[in-house]
Formats: sequence, structure tokens, C-alpha cells
Amino acid sequence: MTIPVDRAAHSEITPRPPGRSKRAAILTTATREFARTGYRASKWSDIADAVGIGSTALYHYFVSKDHCLFTIMADVLRDNRDHFDALQREGAEAREVIEAAMRHPFAGGDQAAVRHQLIMAEMNLLALDHSGPAPERAAYLEARGYSHDIVRDWTRYLERCMRDGSLPLQDPHLLARALIGLVSYVFAWYVPGSRVGAAAVSDALVAHALAVAFRSAGADSI
Repeated sequence: MTIPVDRAAHSEITPRPPGRSKRAAILTTATREFARTGYRASKWSDIADAVGIGSTALYHYFVSKDHCLFTIMADVLRDNRDHFDALQREGAEAREVIEAAMRHPFAGGDQAAVRHQLIMAEMNLLALDHSGPAPERAAYLEARGYSHDIVRDWTRYLERCMRDGSLPLQDPHLLARALIGLVSYVFAWYVPGSRVGAAAVSDALVAHALAVAFRSAGADSI
């Protein structure tokens, strides 16, 4: 699946990243290229050129393009899971936790948004079985595990909120899926640098998420 992109807002290929870590540079460049052209249409050689290494050198870091993709997905999903876990531990009210979770993908600027674009485009791969070289399959299983963790953690948190009366009673698993779906699907169309700014998108997303959480059961609790 190729994500619609405002091409005027993007260069043809990511500028060569500075710094010592080639692995980090490969991940940053691959994320932008996978999101810009679509994972399947992207070329390892373009990523190698942007990073400043030969195509064969990429295999010193990743055994395949799939390995690179699943590594990116695991990094993003782990960050989202850990951020939500930290929000719960702070003991804030449910409204504040939901708002902060919805805003999190925008907090890291354009690069974070591009990472979430890629996740949205390729998330279906984690629903399929995947075999491959050991490092590739390990990255796939890691990404898939974090995805499951996120749904589980949201469900348990929302269930606790309903028990203590801070959220209206409803199906916590369906609500978790709805909220995760809201914050994910926005990256099917939002592109950094487009006419609609990140702040406006984030504000709208929060408003809808709170409406779903507090009014979907017929309550008027916002």
C-alpha cells in the first residue's frame, strides 16, 4: 500500500544523514523512503546511496529489506507501548491520559509522523504469518508482540477506569480498538508539511477520541 503524499512537501530522496551510526542513518532514511514511495516500490540501492554506502553494505546491518521494515515497526510500537505505560504510572485522570496518548505521535515532529505513516501503511503484515532468516523473523515477532501489548494495555487501563467510575461503562476492548484506530488511521492521510498543520490535526484527534471514550455509551462526561 502506498501512502498518498504531498510530493511538493518532500524531496525525491532523504538527504544523506550525518553522524557516525550507519545503522541509525539507514533506519531514518529507510523510514522516509518506505513512507514516500511505498515499501514494495522502494529500492535498497536508493537507501544505500542516500546513506553513502554500497548496496551490499546494507546487509551488514539488516539481512533483508523486510528485516529493516520490521525493525522500524518494532521501534515505533515499543515507543508507543512504553509511552502509554508511563502515562498510566503518572496517575493522571483518564481524560489526560487519553489526550496525551493521542498527541504522542505528533510530539516527535515530522520524523515521528513519517514513522507512523509507515506503520499505518504496513500494519497488515503483522496479522500474517511470516517466515524468513532468523533476525528478520525475530524483528517481525518483536513488532507483532508490541502491537498485541498495546491493545492489551489499553483494554486493561480502560477497564480499570470503568470500574472506578472515571469512564462510562462499555466494552473496554472495543473502546481500546476504537481509540487505537483513531490515532492510527489519521496517518493514512496526514502528511507533514501539508496545508493542514500537525497542531490542528492533533487537536481534532483529541476531540474525537474524548467524544468516543466519554459519549459512546450515551454519557455526557467531557
